[in-house]
Amino acid sequence: MARLLLIVAAGSGSRLGRSMPKALVPLAGRTLLDWALDALAPAAFARTVVAVPAERLPEFAGLVGPRATVVAGGETRSESVRRGVAALSPADADLVCVHDAARPLVTASEAEAVLVSAERTGAAIAATPVVDTIKKASEQRVLATVDRTDLFAAATPQAFRYETLRRALELGDATDEAALCERIGVPVAIVPVSRLAFKVTTPEDLDLAEAILRARREKGEAGMGRVGIGFDAHPLTEGRELRLGGVVVAHTKGLEGHSDGDVLLHALTDAVLGAAGLGSIGDHFPPSDPAWRGADSARFVERARELAAGKGLVVGNVDAVVIAEAPRIAPHAARIRERVAGLLRIDAGAVSIRGTSTNGLGFLGREEGIAANVIVLLVSNPE
Repeated sequence: MARLLLIVAAGSGSRLGRSMPKALVPLAGRTLLDWALDALAPAAFARTVVAVPAERLPEFAGLVGPRATVVAGGETRSESVRRGVAALSPADADLVCVHDAARPLVTASEAEAVLVSAERTGAAIAATPVVDTIKKASEQRVLATVDRTDLFAAATPQAFRYETLRRALELGDATDEAALCERIGVPVAIVPVSRLAFKVTTPEDLDLAEAILRARREKGEAGMGRVGIGFDAHPLTEGRELRLGGVVVAHTKGLEGHSDGDVLLHALTDAVLGAAGLGSIGDHFPPSDPAWRGADSARFVERARELAAGKGLVVGNVDAVVIAEAPRIAPHAARIRERVAGLLRIDAGAVSIRGTSTNGLGFLGREEGIAANVIVLLVSNPE
């Protein structure tokens, strides 16, 4: 069953005391939206759509990059969801998952549990059991104590079959999509989740989320590495200088390419972007764009590093292998290592550059081209 993720991010930050959309409010060095996107990414959605303030479309598009499509949201939550769903068709997804950008601490496993339940039942929501004693009151006087035995506080993500959600949204507005489904008689399953799935609404909520993330980092939970793999190969040609890892290497031929053809820096760029969940080099620097014709590939690496830093991530270490019959890489490895370390702003000791060959096999063995494999570890920025 194909899954689609719709993140509602059109709300204001007024109750947080901020003059900006709530989704852009910083939390531990990143935006609330960034945290929400990353939290749900492991659930493997076929497509992600984010409903944002209409007047800030370009800004949000730049923030999410290739991770999602942005659409103009509405004045209410339900209108934002309607517009997001309208951008889809039943062929896009069998299951639509709706999540609030202001719930940054939901885990991937909780989201997956909601999705699995919705796939089975047709509609399911994350919810937290009510643990406090609930009082019904009027004019600050208690009228009654409410039995909390079967009470839950609705949260997100909430997931529904596409057609079910589309019909429910025709009814009008509600504080969540489950309420609309209830009105059309669709049973909604509850998936209990941690109380950390709370919505950041007030300054106190933001402080609490900061404290939780700080505690996770101190325990190492938020500092676990993210690994990216990059590969690139280019044919050799006459009349071009050979550039590998940002260094000019003496050889009889150079590498073809829309840019300078530096396979090592291309693979490195892809590895950084992949580890950060930011798409591929082709998404950011398409070969169809004349702006990158003959470009120094160092620019690609530096931009990938900046984008990763925007998500609170820095490069921990790099392991790179250049595959070529000729030239030999060992005599140039030290210069390449220093150059790569400089581009990534890390110590040269965290960069490994090695060469290997295919022992005469294939186009690489026939000296028709050069390839590179790169593995990158990204870690949380300690600053």
